[in-house]
Amino acid sequence: MSIGVKQLQQLRDKLTQLEQQLQQHDASLSDNNKKWLNHKSRFHEQLFEQQGATLSGCMQVLKRDLKQIEQLLQINASGDALALACQRFSDRFEALVHAMANTDTATRGLQQAAGRRRYSGQDNQYQWIAKSVMNSSHQLYAELRKHQNWESQLQQKITVMEQQLDIYQGTDKIEQQQLILKTHARLGKCRQAMSYIEQRIAWLEKNRD
Repeated sequence: MSIGVKQLQQLRDKLTQLEQQLQQHDASLSDNNKKWLNHKSRFHEQLFEQQGATLSGCMQVLKRDLKQIEQLLQINASGDALALACQRFSDRFEALVHAMANTDTATRGLQQAAGRRRYSGQDNQYQWIAKSVMNSSHQLYAELRKHQNWESQLQQKITVMEQQLDIYQGTDKIEQQQLILKTHARLGKCRQAMSYIEQRIAWLEKNRD
């Protein structure tokens, strides 16, 4: 990959502009947005270790990326090393722009999910398990094995997707990152169901004694 003084200055200018936009974004956040996005990850873990509604903190990571690009140029580093650094900068830059543009969408999604949980409650969330197998520990063990298989399949799927992430570029990479996050969410729900089944097994066996 070839990058010169002009291109480097363009990256600096874009980063300065993005920093201003992020400051405006964080300053305009409603209390509602802050509440619903508190402790929520907005990015794939390979991009940023950031949680919550505010995004300005991610700028330090991008600035370090740009600093690394500048240092590689100064020592005339190999094309592969420079290309990797530039791609990492681009991935994080695009993810940050995407997150900033979708703050309201992310908030609405969390609100709707919370509303569904409040409506159903945890017991009702797994009511189908209780109705079908609640009186038989044998059936519960079978259901637990089924969920364990699903857990393994989801873990394998996440591993493969993360290993293939580097082949994607631009919008396709962002979409793949979102798919990974959704699969992580499915894995979390699967584990919640497993926990419920294990609790039910323990309850049945305790009351059988």
